[in-house]
Amino acid sequence: MQSKYKRVYYLCMEFLLGRSLKNNLYNLGLEDSAREALGKMGFKLDRLYELESDAGLGNGGLGRLAACFMDSLASLNYPAMGFSIRYEYGLFRQKIVECQQVELPDMWLNSGEVWQMPRSDKNFQIKFGGRVIEHWENGRCRIEHVDADVIEALPYDMMISGGDSDGVSVLRLWSASGRSDFDMKSFTQGDYVSAMRADNKAELINKVLYPSDDHEQGKQLRLSQQYFMVSASLQNILKDHLKNNASLDNLPDLAAIHINDTHPALAVPELMRLLVDEHGYDWDTAWDMTTRTIAYTNHTVMAEALEKWHESLFKLLLPRIRSEERRVGKECRSRWSPYH
Repeated sequence: MQSKYKRVYYLCMEFLLGRSLKNNLYNLGLEDSAREALGKMGFKLDRLYELESDAGLGNGGLGRLAACFMDSLASLNYPAMGFSIRYEYGLFRQKIVECQQVELPDMWLNSGEVWQMPRSDKNFQIKFGGRVIEHWENGRCRIEHVDADVIEALPYDMMISGGDSDGVSVLRLWSASGRSDFDMKSFTQGDYVSAMRADNKAELINKVLYPSDDHEQGKQLRLSQQYFMVSASLQNILKDHLKNNASLDNLPDLAAIHINDTHPALAVPELMRLLVDEHGYDWDTAWDMTTRTIAYTNHTVMAEALEKWHESLFKLLLPRIRSEERRVGKECRSRWSPYH
């Protein structure tokens, strides 16, 4: 069976959704009925609204724009899906203590988790670190990524209802979990910190939205978050495409992958990696498919708002992407040079 409809995939590091109960009751036209039913039992709907935390998935204009897009796509009955990270604490919660602002963790999952559906059938593996080995096999260059730390991406789905519509957009949120074998030797010797190191390292990825990047560890965490989200999402998109299509040849005709601002920019070399390394396409074909599938929105031209990563950081965390980015950069310079 071949799919007939083009789907929109929206990748963004944040979605400022608000409160799901209020949004869904309003979009379904059930707010008055719910208010009346609760009133008969002696409860106030507005008080119930206040008990739910805002989803800790977004911060400001970028996240609100992403949420509005998902709401609009559902309202207009477009087949669409969003991807982001299931942040445990969101950004922060402000409290004034002795006339001073104090930043506290935004523990939104206490009430927000009820809107999320775990999808154990959609897990994917993400590799960090290690080294890349190239070798020739049957006339083709084969790539092996070895000695890497493997992290598993676990998905949770949130449904975003459309206004005056039967449409629903799915927002898939990725949670990170360690894949390494449990270090029983360290555990039995009482070195519990070492035994749990792999899990702890993985779970850092989805702890907080926008960790501070004014130190090296923060830069590594931010880059890890962005690649984790991008790789899991693209693997998911390609796998779903192959369920309904014989190959990925028609991917640009049936999938529009939109990266919102610079945070998911690694989608370009990662899609190239997947097409070349995992699905056997040659470089030129993969590049043509990538440029016809991925679209990009930039929300600022201010230099201080654009992230910069040193090449050594890619060498440490993403050795395969480092080699792909070099080739992508060379391709872009070649194609867009006024002397070409």
